[in-house]
Amino acid sequence: MHDIDALLAECTALRHDHAVLALGLSHDMRAPLRAIDSFAYLLEQRCAQDLDDTGRDHLQRIRDASARMGRLVTRLQAYLQVGGAPLHADDIDLTLLADWCIAELRDAHPQREAHVEIAPNLRAHADERLVKTAVAELVHNAWLYTPEDRPVRIGIDADTDALGTTLHVRDAGAGFDPARAARLGEPFQRLHADTHPDGSGLGLAIARRIAQRHGGTLRITGREGQGAVASLHLPHAPEAR
Repeated sequence: MHDIDALLAECTALRHDHAVLALGLSHDMRAPLRAIDSFAYLLEQRCAQDLDDTGRDHLQRIRDASARMGRLVTRLQAYLQVGGAPLHADDIDLTLLADWCIAELRDAHPQREAHVEIAPNLRAHADERLVKTAVAELVHNAWLYTPEDRPVRIGIDADTDALGTTLHVRDAGAGFDPARAARLGEPFQRLHADTHPDGSGLGLAIARRIAQRHGGTLRITGREGQGAVASLHLPHAPEAR
């Protein structure tokens, strides 16, 4: 019993640390980023006539880098919040969650041709808010890593057995070298940094952390140029971790 109490206390302390760090990222890192962008903007507006093309390019690079750092802070904050959020498991509608996530992507990219098939009546026992975040990350990855000259093709289905439900998100995108599969799901690991330089390398890490919070797993399979399959396993009776 003492060991269990000690483990629970350690988990509580870790979640507190996550919450404090997330708050620090939100306030202490965003303020200097806003200052960098604001001063670069003022220089651009007030001194534009004194700058040559190279100077203006440098200022734009400063603003672009500041914006990228701001997005990274947002993603880091999301990753930390996933680790510290309480788990509220219930019977949830995975089909509805997938529909919501796809609708958000269609709204954000109305010009993109997309063919999506979502199996009906997909259900699981899990935290709805966290699982929606995980599904959103997986379908966003499938969408993002489909080359612009191809339509997006995504299929979403699930298997259920005595152990739990495994949700599969399938795409026909860029895929990846299977030899590098072990890196997927680790924070800041980006397999397509050359073609998607603005990626944070945190999307799959967030989804995997959510799976782990439920006592489940995230498995990614695929081949270069042949798409990928993300399989999110959620046990029937999740134990908060």
